[in-house]
Amino acid sequence: MGRQLKLNDSILTRSSKNKIFAHLTTARLLLFGFLSVIILGTLLLLLPFSTQKGKSISFIDALFTATSATCVTGLSVVPTAGTFSAFGQVVILILIQIGGLGFMAITSFFYSMLSKKLSLRRRLSMSEDMAQSSMQGLKSIAIKIMLLALGAEALGVIFLTIGFCIEGISFGKSLWYGIFHSVSAFCNAGFDVVSLTGVSLVDFNNNYLILLTLALLIGIGGIGFIVLVDISEHKIFKKWSLHTRVVVVMTLVLTFGGAFAFWLAERTNPDTIGNMPLLGQWINSYFHSITCRTAGFASIPVDKMNNLSLSLSMALMFIGAAPGSTGGGIKVTTLFILIAYVIATLKQKKEYVLDKRAIGTNTLAKAASTLLLAMFILFISSVIIFAAENHRGSDVLLQLIFEQISAYSTCGLTMGITTSLSPLSKAVLIADMYLGRIGAFTFFMSFAKTNRKITKIKYQEASINV
Repeated sequence: MGRQLKLNDSILTRSSKNKIFAHLTTARLLLFGFLSVIILGTLLLLLPFSTQKGKSISFIDALFTATSATCVTGLSVVPTAGTFSAFGQVVILILIQIGGLGFMAITSFFYSMLSKKLSLRRRLSMSEDMAQSSMQGLKSIAIKIMLLALGAEALGVIFLTIGFCIEGISFGKSLWYGIFHSVSAFCNAGFDVVSLTGVSLVDFNNNYLILLTLALLIGIGGIGFIVLVDISEHKIFKKWSLHTRVVVVMTLVLTFGGAFAFWLAERTNPDTIGNMPLLGQWINSYFHSITCRTAGFASIPVDKMNNLSLSLSMALMFIGAAPGSTGGGIKVTTLFILIAYVIATLKQKKEYVLDKRAIGTNTLAKAASTLLLAMFILFISSVIIFAAENHRGSDVLLQLIFEQISAYSTCGLTMGITTSLSPLSKAVLIADMYLGRIGAFTFFMSFAKTNRKITKIKYQEASINV
């Protein structure tokens, strides 16, 4: 009798657990996973020994910093180097690494190292986190991702350490700078520990070794883990998948096109690159173009740039990096799909064919939804922030819009207004960074009820004028 009761209790317990996990979809798992990391990071940054002696940090500022680090944004309400102790900086660095690589990829890697079998739920979550359409070979992909990431960061540490030593900084401090900025660059975070006043890398804009190393790390981290694995396995362009080719081509066009546009716009501006030698102008223009792709480092004062450069910066930030990468934005593939369908529509074609493959309506629907949801979030956020900062007048309108796009695209570039924002505005930016890292589409999908029933009924197409 007692054994029967225990058996029934076990069945009931298993049944209740199944009911709980039935509601924990992959999208919700990612949602709560990042949220739990942010909360833990906030609590650690609030510890007395996380800040330097004689300094403290409020809850909203700790939450802002933890969110910015976990969502690999780089916006700071306090200077990282001048506020946080060595322990606090290590906490930020760990949050950046977890947020950049994705906590699902990291945990899956350790499961693989322990020879543990990946559950179906873990594989689903990992494929969602990395924007991988297939679940095949996820275990080996997790290992390759970690090896590629750690290898790139290790090489970055070497060159950055040399670069900082050239500046006359001691080897020990240069090594720490190399480690921190290598991880921050590869993860497209934009946090730095060299500026006590929050001017990022402006003081190092003539050190080309540092700038080019950071730019290379940003580029590698921004093209996506699946693309990196594909390129490592297939060295020839023709053997790359269609996704990889689209990402690489779009990234090159946006990066070098943006660099040339920045150079044209700023070459006569003495407050940015006007007084630099021609090589310095080119390198800093290239660095700014690639850092706009959600990295957030600044080698020139953003608030001193002209309106054309600021507009171009906001456009590049909004587009962002590639799916499944360490970067944010609406993604380069979303832009490509929308442009492709505009071309197909203008040619009065029902579909766009590339490499003998048609881009499906589901892909188009997701791309259009991603764009519209991003615009919706930015609109709502802007209304709240404009109301909260109304006392400043209309002079800061451009700065607030720039800050909004930078937060949602997880870029981290700023025109210098972040530290003076009200608590409400900081809370809005925290939500923007979180939604930008998770993805607005994934966030809203986690709350939407999906209809699992398959119906064979096809309705007549509606006729609505556009």
